[in-house]
Parts: sequence; structure tokens; C-alpha cells
Amino acid sequence: MNMWKIQVLRKKDFPSNDFFKHLLKGTEYYQRRHFERAIEEWNVANKLHFTEPINLEKTEGRIFCGSVFKEIPFLFFLYAIYSNMATGIAVVKTKEISKKLMFKGGLLISAATTRREERIGNFIVKRSNITPEILEQLVIEAKQTGERLGKFLVKKGFLSAKTLRELLTLQIEEIVSDIFFWQKGQFYFFETPINEEIITNYTPIKIALTAAQRGFNFTRFRKQIPNNKVIFRLSPYVEKEREEILKKLDANEQFIFSLIDGVRNIDQLINFSGCDEVSVINALYRLSSMGLIRKTKEVGEYQDKEFMDISTTLNTLVDIFNLIVSNLFYEIGLKGKEIIGKARQGLKSEYRKIFVDVSLEDPDKLDINAVRKNIAFYFPSPQHRFIFIDAFHDLYINILDELKKFLGLGLAKETISEIEKMRKNIERFDIDISLKERLLRILDEIVKKY
Repeated sequence: MNMWKIQVLRKKDFPSNDFFKHLLKGTEYYQRRHFERAIEEWNVANKLHFTEPINLEKTEGRIFCGSVFKEIPFLFFLYAIYSNMATGIAVVKTKEISKKLMFKGGLLISAATTRREERIGNFIVKRSNITPEILEQLVIEAKQTGERLGKFLVKKGFLSAKTLRELLTLQIEEIVSDIFFWQKGQFYFFETPINEEIITNYTPIKIALTAAQRGFNFTRFRKQIPNNKVIFRLSPYVEKEREEILKKLDANEQFIFSLIDGVRNIDQLINFSGCDEVSVINALYRLSSMGLIRKTKEVGEYQDKEFMDISTTLNTLVDIFNLIVSNLFYEIGLKGKEIIGKARQGLKSEYRKIFVDVSLEDPDKLDINAVRKNIAFYFPSPQHRFIFIDAFHDLYINILDELKKFLGLGLAKETISEIEKMRKNIERFDIDISLKERLLRILDEIVKKY
């Protein structure tokens, strides 16, 4: 290989555009172990879809290039190979460690290392029932047969082919994830035919994101939020693709995502969503690991007006429900539960979702938090968030219709009179005018109907 003249790659060989700026910033964040910010930067780079090949010279038809970490980031080097769809071997070295990466058509397909912690045997011991002592003997036997350890273990029935492939993938990811931390050393690539088994088909961005996501584990995330006063805000890069992003999230994640505004802390997200702490923390972790949100330096609390408005409205609706139901139970006793059950079933399907697992038939056990949780789960988008008002409206109508059938118009009128008194008091509530108007409108409809 020394007979070949190596092309030394320098910064000037790479365009000074947004794509490479994000690659560089992501690398800097990764090396400081700010993995979530690295994910954010590399995700943005990935969306830019830059495909221009880096000029790699060929000597006698083959590429032989290299550089040092001080000159260009490792990710630039990977992109140079990828953009030329080159097949061959890359060697990455420091004084103590040497790693070999195999590429086919520019994609990383396999890797090897001199670092003992990254040998396949360590992964086998951690992920199987094979003890270090047994493995040591199996290594000797494999060498005697001339077979690779992994294939030898599959042949002998110690591992399945699927498990071996998973372990080899983990090994490759571990080998490359470590390299992204390196700030000293050298690397070079030599174009040559490869007969190596294809274990992965990773692009440079896929390699980088996998490395960052491995580093940004849940334990690390939890340490970053020692209390629930921590505040998150949206990444500045997500707004343009909000609709596409929402499609990738489950309902709980969508709702939490919609609530993040740079001022609500975790406690307030928990209260607003009606979800338990674990599910909110899990949603925040996933959103962070996708590079969609970031933790701010602020840790505090403010009065969440939207939450207060919804809570006040919801409490009022429950008070009205309790008024109707108490009159119902007073007049017909336990038969009232049957009427409430019919009223629930008579709701539109979307309104019934508001009351999933909500104890309407036993009002003493009615949990407002359960209603709030259903709003979060079934109606995560802000434009549908207030459907709970219409759901309660229909529920009132259904119950009052049944009440009128059983007790006649007179007793129904008494209930309506009490509702009208409550309606007048609502004028004093400190809630958003749009919610107030919506609430007053449904109560007006009830009063006029009866």
C-alpha cells in the first residue's frame, strides 16, 4: 500500500455550506457528550439531501485518500467515501488503537478493532448464556477449525444466526460510536474489492445518528432533569415540518409536543396532560432523542393560563353534571345509573372518547384527571382540544331527555332553573373569552330546549 500516493483530504476539499456546517456542529456537540444536540444537527443535515460527490483522485483507477482528525471531522471522511459510492477499507488509528471499516458502494457494511472491549466475545458474554470460561475454550476450538468465532458458535448451536447478526451489528455500532469521540489520530481509505459479509448498510448520517442515540440513553436523560421544574422548548428546525413530525408520534407524544412552548415546566406538562409522570418523561425522552425538543437553561414556573382556563371550564362542566345527576338520583334512585349508561352510549363516537374509563355512573368517583388524560390521548392537536365542552353538552342533553321521560317536564324545569343560575355565575369566571362564550352557548341551548 506504501507504493501508492495518498490524497490528503483538507477542509478546503469540502463545500462551506449548511450541510457540512451541521455535520461539524453535530460532531462538536457529540464530543462534548451533548448527544441530543448532535442528533438535532445531524437530523437537519440529513433533511438537506446534499448529494454532491467530494472530489477523490484515482491513481491507476483506485482511490487512496486520508487525513487527520485535526484537519477534518471523521464524518466528513465518511461522507467523502459515501458520496463517491466507493468500495474498500478504511483504517482509523491512534497510538494505542486501530480500527478497520469495510465499505461497499459507500455504505458501511462491517468493522473490526484491536480494542479488547469491542471484541465480539464481550458482546457474546453480555447477551448470551455463555460464560467467559466457556467462551475462552470455544475461541481455541474455533481457531483450530479456522472459522470465525461467531460462525463457529452458530454451527455448534450456541447462538442462532439471527442473534449473531444482532451482536455483530451492536459491535459495529460500538466500534464506530467510539471513533466520533476521537480528536487525535489519522484515517485513510483504500479502494479495493470487498468479499466481507454485509452486516449493516449504514450511510454516514445513519452511522452518526445511531452513535448519538446510543449515547443519549434514558439514564443520561433522567440525570439532566433532576426535578420537574426543567423547561423544554422546540428545536428551531422543526417548525417547517411540524405536520410530518406529528405523523411519526403517538397520541401522547403529539399532545406533549403541542404543549411545549419554552415556558411550561415538566410539572405543568404533567398537570395539563393528565398523564402520569412516567409517561410524560418517556414522551420527553423520545422527543429529545429525535432532536425535536431541547432542554433550556431556565428552570422555573409560571401561571399556565391555558391550563387554568381549561381546568376552570372542566370543573364547571363537572359541577353541572353533578347537579343534573344528583337530581336524577334523588328522584329515581339507582335507576339513574341505567339512564346515565344509556346517555353515555347515545353520544357520538368521538364524544364517547372523552369519557373512556370515567366513572359517570358513580359521580363521587368521577376523576377530572381521567377526562384530561382522554383529551390528551384522543385529541392531541390544539384545534380539537376543546371538544370536551361539546361532549359534556351532548351528555347533558341525553340525560335530561331521559329525565323528562321519567319525571315529566316539571321536574326537568327545576333542574334547568338551577343550571340557569350557574350560567349567570360563569360571567365572573376568569377564563379565556372564547371558552366562556362556548360554555355559555351550550348552556343557553339547554335552557331554551327545556
